[in-house]
Amino acid sequence: MKVSCSRRKFIQRLAMMGGALTVGTGPIRQNAFQSVPVPKRILGRTGVKVPVLGIGLGPLGIAKFSPQELQDVVEAAIKDWGSPVVVDVQWNYGDAETYVAPLLKRRRADIFIVTKTWEQEKPKVIVSVEDSLRRLGVDRADAVLMNNIGLLDLDRMFKSDGALAGLQDLRKRGLIRYVGVSGHMLTRAFVRTLGTGEFDLAMPVVNFVDRHTYNFEEKVIPIALKHNVGVMAMKVLGGSAAGYERKDQRAKLDVSDVEPAIHYALGVPGVSTAILGCKSVEEVREAGRAARSYRLLTEEQSRALMARGRELAKEWGTHLGEV
Repeated sequence: MKVSCSRRKFIQRLAMMGGALTVGTGPIRQNAFQSVPVPKRILGRTGVKVPVLGIGLGPLGIAKFSPQELQDVVEAAIKDWGSPVVVDVQWNYGDAETYVAPLLKRRRADIFIVTKTWEQEKPKVIVSVEDSLRRLGVDRADAVLMNNIGLLDLDRMFKSDGALAGLQDLRKRGLIRYVGVSGHMLTRAFVRTLGTGEFDLAMPVVNFVDRHTYNFEEKVIPIALKHNVGVMAMKVLGGSAAGYERKDQRAKLDVSDVEPAIHYALGVPGVSTAILGCKSVEEVREAGRAARSYRLLTEEQSRALMARGRELAKEWGTHLGEV
């Protein structure tokens, strides 16, 4: 998410969608929301109240930003968005688990730390999570998600010696608080896993473009709502346009679409927080401004945004994997 254009371009985009966003009776100004807190929502049946924005450490970790740069971004999120902010990480995000460890030591209460595993056997899941905890320098993770479940063998997951049994064992031992699933393809995998009622959290793709291709909004999130599963939206800006290895990476969505994209994600019923791959303090603050200005899109704005999403979906195709 590269924020290099002016606030004016965000407002122009909203105006193109059917009228500029307003607060009270006047237009939004650059500093209009400085003293307004970022809203918070309950994260499903966890009962934890979190800011509507969270940080994904993939872009910072994979592109090999320094430990200080990573920690500065997370601290900026705590300061600007509030706490406990959801911080999403996993073992293969470069050294992100290790880099965030000193901050977890100092500010544990301010971070809802989420990590992941894609191991499919109980013993391997346990080892995987224990290794992540050591790298994170914590005794317990707030949540562990089964990663990209569309690629996993779900029959195997639910066996007595499968992945779910491993997560349950870890929870009984007090090493994790909540369990969940994540993924950006094959919505039927979410339908099956969430339908069991065994999972507390879900991290699906939510953006106004991929709605027209994958449509987690209508296929998956209603099931999450039925089971009071906390939904953490990901790929809100479409993911990276050309991989996460470069520090100058940018999102697939144009910078002038960032605010409408955040507003769209937060307007999907059931979404508790939107996970963003911010790479700088500036991007954190810009996202915070977008969250502070959030309000439901008008019917006219929604129609215009959906039309734009359909056109972009033709260009993007199945960029996240099999539907």
